[in-house]
Amino acid sequence: MVPAARSILAGFLLCLAFVARAADPVAFLSDISGEVVMNGGGRPPFLAELLPGTKLALGQDARAAVMYVVSGEEFALKGPGEFVVTRDGVKASKGAAPSSRVPGLRASAAAVVETSRAATASLRMRSAPAPRADRAGPHYPVNARIATLQPTLRWAGEAEATYSVVVTSRAGKEVFRGTTKGPSLRLPTRLVAGQAYAWTYSAGEAALGDARFETLPSDAIAAADKARVGAKSFSDRVLLAMVLQDLGATQDAREVWIQLAAERPDIPELAGLAR
Repeated sequence: MVPAARSILAGFLLCLAFVARAADPVAFLSDISGEVVMNGGGRPPFLAELLPGTKLALGQDARAAVMYVVSGEEFALKGPGEFVVTRDGVKASKGAAPSSRVPGLRASAAAVVETSRAATASLRMRSAPAPRADRAGPHYPVNARIATLQPTLRWAGEAEATYSVVVTSRAGKEVFRGTTKGPSLRLPTRLVAGQAYAWTYSAGEAALGDARFETLPSDAIAAADKARVGAKSFSDRVLLAMVLQDLGATQDAREVWIQLAAERPDIPELAGLAR
């Protein structure tokens, strides 16, 4: 390749890299309530990825929260007003300037992008039936890695019935045996981090169900515990679900989405994330 052609190609590739970098989302919509319009085209989805230059118009009493992927800084927007997302923050072009804070939690960019796209995809699956809370069998934990050493085991059952619960290690050693009234039991003893377990529940002589799970390593459990303590606000708990997903505790993350979906039926994407 002649030097001139090589120079032209290098310049072209540099331009492509600049355009791609400029088109990367810098933030996401971590909360939305009321009349919110993005770029004049309608209501944006919850957890929508936001590019620099994105315009948000909020009606009277509407609210939104924009969280930046890299810095973790969150901007709280209140309507009525018009706002522009820049690389450095959200600016008000009309109305009150947004307030900002830096939450103690931080999810990875990969977790943010994955959850954002899952939330958007969930809108296309609104007709899919939601999982039944009363489905038969064990409910939690089931074939999952969990971020706690004292899980609350849950299963399908009757509130007034008495159940026997047995938890064993991978090697078959019994680590807990006891009874409880109702279809749940918080283990009174702590398990060991990074270990696999099995649990069964029965009523009288009838074996009703069993499941397996694994506790995460101790450093991951410590990170999850710290994240739970810091999850106070709605958007904090959104981040908590992402952090748990990041750690590999997918069923724990789903438990958070289920709670948020019950509290905020106005955000249909939450129901999709809770499936």
